[in-house]
Amino acid sequence: MDADRQLLALRQSTAALRRHADASAWKLLFDRGRRRSVERGLQLYARSVLELTRRIGPAAHRNPAAYPSSIECLVAAKVLPAELGARLAPWGVAADAFGKGRTRPGRKQLARLLSEHLDDFDDLASHVEQWLAQRRIG
Repeated sequence: MDADRQLLALRQSTAALRRHADASAWKLLFDRGRRRSVERGLQLYARSVLELTRRIGPAAHRNPAAYPSSIECLVAAKVLPAELGARLAPWGVAADAFGKGRTRPGRKQLARLLSEHLDDFDDLASHVEQWLAQRRIG
């Protein structure tokens, strides 16, 4: 199933980001390789969420075209609880720009995203995984 492949990509991107959870803005300033790894992880995460919701979207009668609408779609389809959607929403516009490669985040923004949202990214993946499992059983 294609959703399984996208879920795996989502899990891999969050695991890659988790390896950099202790990255401060200063560490990212002096370690370009690490900064690129975090940028790439966020880009893959945002793309994976969008691709997953393109497969889940029809269950909520939606066709998400961007990260913010993907989060809305996952909440509407009852894949994500509303409070998780609310926690993920503030970085939605930036996530969409990262995922589409239109912008590069600054090191302070990268460090803030890791410290504030990494657990939310894992929670999103867990909720999607549970939702897919329930669909297979039913």
